[in-house]
Amino acid sequence: MTQPAEKFGESRLYAAVRRTDRFMNGLTDILAFVGMSALIGAIAIVVVDIVWRRIGGQSMVGAVDLTQFCVMAAASWAIPYAFSARAHVTVDLVGKNHLRFLFRIIDTLIPLLCAGLMAFLFYLSWGRAMEQWSYGDVSQNLAIPMILFWGFLLSGMAISTLVCLVHFLKLLLTNENN
Repeated sequence: MTQPAEKFGESRLYAAVRRTDRFMNGLTDILAFVGMSALIGAIAIVVVDIVWRRIGGQSMVGAVDLTQFCVMAAASWAIPYAFSARAHVTVDLVGKNHLRFLFRIIDTLIPLLCAGLMAFLFYLSWGRAMEQWSYGDVSQNLAIPMILFWGFLLSGMAISTLVCLVHFLKLLLTNENN
């Protein structure tokens, strides 16, 4: 049962950001699971290829294309999960106890800077993907359209941008960093 946001002393904006954050966490969990399943698929393809080389004396046709496709899915969809789980490595060069206010500002701005970086990378990648699409490029052996490879990358960057923006709004409205 849903309760109005005002009943618990929350603003509507914060309630919307919190719901969006929960949705993005669920979405990135699903994408990470699918991506890791694709990575398991890539490993299986390589193992089957090795066994086939031993038994049949030749490589499996399309093993490289399929492996690259699976790895692209895994890598591109793991990035939004890392942003969502706040699983990136941080290094404290100066103790946070001395300059607590400064580090709080920096910690609040980092998601915004990450969103800007991911949006810029999306913009650059979009241009290259559209170029590949207009050329009709395909993979070497199985003729998988290269735009599908780019689709994983572009979707991962777009979702990463949204996750970072939601995290920034959450930090701005509250001071919770989780």
